[in-house]
Amino acid sequence: MTSFQETLDYLYGLEHFGISLGLENINELCSSAGDPQNSLRIVHIAGSNGKGSTLAFLKQMLQAHGLSVGVYSSPHLRHFSERIVIDETPISETEIVALTRKLRPIVENIPRIVTFFDFTTCMALLYFAEKKPDIVLLETGLGGRLDATNVTQKPLLTMITNIALEHEEFLGSTLLEIAAEKAGILKPGVPLVSGVKKGKVRDFMSEKQREMAASCDFLGRDFRLRRSADGTFSYYGVENRFAGLKITMPGRHQQDNAALALRALESLAHEGIFEVDPDLVARALLKVRWPGRLQKVGSYPDIYLDGAHNLHGVRALEPELKRLKGGRRLILLMGVMKDKRVKEMTSRLASLADEVIVTQAPLDRACSPEQLAEEARLHCDQVSISNSVEDALLQAKAIAQAGDLIFLTGSLYCVGEAFNVLDLPVIW
Repeated sequence: MTSFQETLDYLYGLEHFGISLGLENINELCSSAGDPQNSLRIVHIAGSNGKGSTLAFLKQMLQAHGLSVGVYSSPHLRHFSERIVIDETPISETEIVALTRKLRPIVENIPRIVTFFDFTTCMALLYFAEKKPDIVLLETGLGGRLDATNVTQKPLLTMITNIALEHEEFLGSTLLEIAAEKAGILKPGVPLVSGVKKGKVRDFMSEKQREMAASCDFLGRDFRLRRSADGTFSYYGVENRFAGLKITMPGRHQQDNAALALRALESLAHEGIFEVDPDLVARALLKVRWPGRLQKVGSYPDIYLDGAHNLHGVRALEPELKRLKGGRRLILLMGVMKDKRVKEMTSRLASLADEVIVTQAPLDRACSPEQLAEEARLHCDQVSISNSVEDALLQAKAIAQAGDLIFLTGSLYCVGEAFNVLDLPVIW
């Protein structure tokens, strides 16, 4: 394997094996590679929504305090290297080729199917062990207990942003069942910071932390934020209070994500490697960007992309979409994965639209446009089908007037397709 394209072909070929939860493969991979995870200071982040944004806030604040920060996240929008980043620098093509060459012989000796996520998780851990960033932010792919990132056994901190019904065939059909899977990342003696708000789920996680002799801090119970009419907010933490904070990422839910990151920052300061500086915090929050989240990418007509990919995300998006629409015509472009709550997501989104164009990402997991169209027609009179995101965007632009709003959502994979079609830079 000599070229980057050959390497990508091999890596993406592993995606055909689909999702296979379990730790056998990642344990064997990491063991054979020297257990790179054991040399890293890790913050392990799980949750149904908000992981990426919370991670982005925390990353920027840690960097502002002089730390180098490795980030492992998924999915990528345009390029594989977006998944593995240190500070503002993604892993290089040369390093992807070299690490794949190193890990592939190990994979070929494992008598089980090794998935794309198993492989890339080990690759990321090995890369970070070689580069030695001060802290690594490790985002789960699916669930927690059996997620490949759970190979780490002694993180500095665990975070669970929230719990919602998702991936029920893998994680369970109730919030408590899904919470049990997410809580699989909890470790003895390791503190938890969480945005979970439902009482039964909070009680469940609190009990788990008690069993592990570890602390847990919940947004709204142990630390809080207060929103102001001018769009700023104040943070009331366990040890710090900050007034007049501002973020540029739109959406009230992003202030919640910023508060989670602030509590995580407080917790990490106990490690003695930095002291929280209020001025650095305020400046860092203003810098945070997370691509594909309520992102404006065009004008006349306005074009927005948002990666709301499950019912919980759609509920958070609704007030922002209503605000953006105002009194103008909304052309909604929508593609959803078939393992999501398609009916409920479509109901909430299509009922806001004047016209719906349903589409799909080029994945086996994608819900068929025909099924989406059938659901959308229950809530909107004008529904059409497009078999690719590129065609959907062309169709929307052809029918839109300068004052209209074109809004694409339902899947990060569709957002990624739009980034490619529109040739947009992925700016962190």
